[in-house]
Formats: sequence, structure tokens, C-alpha cells
Amino acid sequence: MTTPLSQMPKPGAEQYQDARKLFMVPAIVFPPEASEEAQRLQESYWSEVREHVNKLERSMGQVTHIYHETVFADGDEGMTLLQSLNPMGGPFIQAMCQSSAKLEATEDRALVEESSDWQRCLSIGLMSEKVRTLALDSFQEITANRYKHVSKTIDETLKEGEVGALFAGEEHRIQFPSDIQVFYVAPPSLDALKRWINDQMRAPAPPSEPTEPPEQSESAG
Repeated sequence: MTTPLSQMPKPGAEQYQDARKLFMVPAIVFPPEASEEAQRLQESYWSEVREHVNKLERSMGQVTHIYHETVFADGDEGMTLLQSLNPMGGPFIQAMCQSSAKLEATEDRALVEESSDWQRCLSIGLMSEKVRTLALDSFQEITANRYKHVSKTIDETLKEGEVGALFAGEEHRIQFPSDIQVFYVAPPSLDALKRWINDQMRAPAPPSEPTEPPEQSESAG
């Protein structure tokens, strides 16, 4: 069951005291070469995420477990991986880990690597319909297995009365155990960020510059 933060009455927070609680944070990540506007929107988003999570912690208790999509290690190795995957959100997550939270090895490394390989196959533009179907089916199967593993990790590590935070893409299909109360973190800047992404996807590709014909050398007469 998911409860939007804006609809959560403050006095009602007591009813979740002994329940397992999970803050679901959309992990919106741009590549390092993204435009200045994209970087600014991302900075605003992660700043508001910090505020919303801090507000939830005051009502629900401090986060004690951090889960992040694609992170398959814990400790220093996991944090290094997380910082490379999510450079904007990394400092905030690291601060929580230095306070009360532990970064969990959320995923299985072999599943992540296989998923990445199938994704690469699909991205190169396969010519054979048979091979393309095989790659797509395999990618979808391994992705489902990844989500099952994440769900299992959360179920095995998040104990009664504890609070966890999951950072994953909005398109995830992770099924949470029925006894976990999920709180979706959606600050106002999330909508602005998604609108910007949609606008970029709809924008026409810039025209390619015409190639100049090669100069013809004058023959000596």
C-alpha cells in the first residue's frame, strides 16, 4: 500500500510505529554531459528529496537501510558504485549512511551484468528478427528476476519497526511484501523534471550540417 506524503495526517504516523516502512524515491539520473538546465533541475530535485525524506524521518523514524537500484555491493565498494550511478543524489545518501543508515547490496551482480549485456545488444540495432526477439525476451526475463531479487533483499533486511529508503527508476516493477508500508517521495520539482524530459524526447532532432563538396584542384595548363 502506498501513501502519498501530502495525504499523510501527522497524528496518524503513530499507527505505523511497529510496521516496516519504506520511502520510495524516484532515482532521476542524467549523464554527466547533460545540459546546464538539466543539471539545475536535478540539483533542485535532489534538494527537495532531502527535505521530504527529513520530514518523513521526523514522523516515522530515521532510515536504517538504504536500497539503490543497480547497486550490488555494500560498504565502501557499494558507495563508490552508487556515487558513479547517481552523482547528484550520492552526497545525500552518503550523509544518511554516515548517520543512521546502512547501504545494502540491493541487487545481484550477475543479474545486473547480464541485464546490461542484453540492453547493449538491443541498443545496437539488430538486423535479425529472431535475434532481436531473443534479446528482448531475455532482457525482460532477467529484469523480472532483478526485481524479484530486490524485493527479496528488502524483505530479508528490513525488520519490524524499521525504516528503509529505496532509490529506483519510476518504471520499476518491484513487488513489495504486503506488510511493508510504502511512502512515495514526490517533491514538486519531480513534475518539472519529468516535463523537461518529455519535452526533450518530443523535440525534433537538430538538422545535420550539409557536407561541403571536396574542392577540386585546378589542373596545371
